[in-house]
Amino acid sequence: MARLDIKAFGMALGLVWGGITFLLGLLDMMYFWGSSWGKMMTTIYVGYTPTIMGSIIGAVWGFVYASVLGFAVAWLYNRLAEENRIASEAKIKELAKKIWERKGKPSNSSTDDWREAEKIIKGS
Repeated sequence: MARLDIKAFGMALGLVWGGITFLLGLLDMMYFWGSSWGKMMTTIYVGYTPTIMGSIIGAVWGFVYASVLGFAVAWLYNRLAEENRIASEAKIKELAKKIWERKGKPSNSSTDDWREAEKIIKGS
């Protein structure tokens, strides 16, 4: 499994959500003044107001919140993927040994035995 670049994932999520927050702030300023969306924004993003400066402040907060969330998600994904890889390799190793023993413990068959066990475990 591929590992996620924690910094890149966090920054990308932060930039996307920060940009969306900025655009939503502008829309709030132009069309939804006083709506429930704007009230929610002022509760979540300290300093947000339906103005250009308030939209920038909301975007900065959105960037920070989403970046931290992105860092956490990528870190957790990498950790779980690594645990899964380790468990999978342990199963493959155990099965490869059984295959080798079933064949009568021939020398120089470890690569073939590993591939056969890997195919069985991973289903490929």
